[in-house]
Amino acid sequence: MKRGWNSCWLQAFDSTMQTHLFPIFVRDGKSRTRCKVGYMSGEGNIVIDPAFSDGTAFREGLAAVKVGSRWGVINPQGEFVIQARLPDFCNFREGLASLSVRKGRGWSCAIIDTRGTVVVPPKYNFVGGFRDGFALFRIGEMESARFGFIDKRGLEVVPPKFRGANNFSEGLAAARVGNLWGYISPSGFFKITPRFENTRLTSKGARDTRVGYFADGFASAWSNAGYGFIDTTGDFVIAGQFDEASDFREGRAQIETRGLIGFIDKSGNMAVKPSFTFGRDFSEGLAVIREKEVRANFVPPCGFIDTAGNIVISPRFRTAGSFRNGLAFVETEDSIGYIDRSGRFVWQAPYVECRADY
Repeated sequence: MKRGWNSCWLQAFDSTMQTHLFPIFVRDGKSRTRCKVGYMSGEGNIVIDPAFSDGTAFREGLAAVKVGSRWGVINPQGEFVIQARLPDFCNFREGLASLSVRKGRGWSCAIIDTRGTVVVPPKYNFVGGFRDGFALFRIGEMESARFGFIDKRGLEVVPPKFRGANNFSEGLAAARVGNLWGYISPSGFFKITPRFENTRLTSKGARDTRVGYFADGFASAWSNAGYGFIDTTGDFVIAGQFDEASDFREGRAQIETRGLIGFIDKSGNMAVKPSFTFGRDFSEGLAVIREKEVRANFVPPCGFIDTAGNIVISPRFRTAGSFRNGLAFVETEDSIGYIDRSGRFVWQAPYVECRADY
């Protein structure tokens, strides 16, 4: 879908990233709201000069960059493999990328390959990234929206018949019929019968619930008693008891109870007791946390904990992203940059607005 961002941004890194180059953001003149994007190595050396008006992280050895009003795709040498003629950015996964293109008065999604050739024409309202050979797609908007899956040939292997759906993980994808979530196999048939409610009642009225992605055989799901974790048969192996829960990452799952965030292990034991007001999932053995509440005119600093809950990088950053390939992107009141696992800056520049998607 078309982005509405006017400032620069940082696209999330993931395990498919093969080239360890990191986007850097340098002020365009003295502006705090406009920047030029380039790329550095993990040692903080500039490899590709900041000459682009926007740019994504490298994935599968490719990064999308913006020149003027158009986007192209470069390799780690800074050479264009797709010239700057695309209407929007794209991120490659399994050799293919979803691309938003103008169609009539709106936008539709096409699929392109690494040469920029359209392999699936723009006929869907949304197409996600490929995972295990399948990509989630959507037709329609709001209540009329329906979800299905295509393969790399563009064939609709699962027709758009679900009210909601998630990408496949460990061979299963969450799918919703009516007000219930279940999990389907790549054939499109339910392996876990829909039985997890899509809404729950709270003191503030009805609120949507969700089901998670499978990781190490576990996925988060809602029961009447709270969020818990199910196995691939759909049975709860960690009872519903939490106000919120994310999926397992590196043997830990983030949970929330009574407004505080902690982490459990795969036995359901509390590995890090709920004591934080904000947290991100663990990545490379560390997780971002805040210890205090956000208040008017006060944003408490972020730091990092290890899997035992020990603070290993003291809270001193206004915002912080997860570690990827040994570095984490952070902001202070007057700077942005990347730190290593000791908390030392390997690259730092004057603050400029940049949207960071961690």
